[in-house]
Amino acid sequence: MAFADFTLAMMALFMTLWIVNSVSKKDRESIVAALHGHSIFNGGGIAPLNNLGKKHIVNGTNSRGNKQGANSDKVLSARVDEDSAKKALDTTKKMALLKQKSVRELGELATSINDIALRAHMESNLEMEIVPQGLRILIKDNKNRSMFERGSAKIMPFFSALLTELTPIFDSLDNKIIITGHTDAMQYKQNAYNNWNLSGDRALSARRVLEQAGMPTDKVMQVSAMADQMLLDTKDPTGANNRRIEIMVLTQSASDTLYQFFGAQGEKIVKPIASQLEAGEKPHIALPALKIQNKHG
Repeated sequence: MAFADFTLAMMALFMTLWIVNSVSKKDRESIVAALHGHSIFNGGGIAPLNNLGKKHIVNGTNSRGNKQGANSDKVLSARVDEDSAKKALDTTKKMALLKQKSVRELGELATSINDIALRAHMESNLEMEIVPQGLRILIKDNKNRSMFERGSAKIMPFFSALLTELTPIFDSLDNKIIITGHTDAMQYKQNAYNNWNLSGDRALSARRVLEQAGMPTDKVMQVSAMADQMLLDTKDPTGANNRRIEIMVLTQSASDTLYQFFGAQGEKIVKPIASQLEAGEKPHIALPALKIQNKHG
């Protein structure tokens, strides 16, 4: 009996120490106040011990703290959304300013080129237009003047002088350029050399003159041959207007698109193939599946 009393007393002591340690001072004061004048056997309204130390929960949320936390989360979320909206707006404004700057610079470039053409009495050989991709400059033949010897890529002195004067104008901007050669529809009698070769050689001749005049070699992003595929005067396929050199001064977005299309420095195509060859593997280029439909459906 004495041992049983001792065990019960020790258990009561441990329970008391646990309660004192697990509940706050405010909860202990509530327990003491509740014990005065009440018995644990008469259902006297003491909260169960497992609820002590916990804040009162209403509808799954704390009546004070959690509601404040929810409000804080809403405020924080609203601020994040507001910051994101401001950043998006700033980006849009910056892009708009860049576009305006690009158009303005291209307009100034066109004015400078037109002044040079007027001084060289070549205004009838020159056409310009601002397109979404940049400034398109067409330098074409007419009945009185040709840029190259007929059927040849040998450049005429006046055209070489014009390109030399245009070089500092092109170099005043960071924009890349594309040079494209076009011919009329008159064909060579021999198939060994045709309009594809002629248009490409003429575009390369124009590039060489620009580089010899001091333009950096990386300024030209692409040299293209179009032969007689894009005639300006379809009613007169052999007309002088169809023989032309086109110089496209690209916008930054157009340059980026071209890099993405071909893969900057050949990283998407050339380098993987080179790596496969070095490893002794058979090169493989994955192409997307194409749905081919004939003319009859």
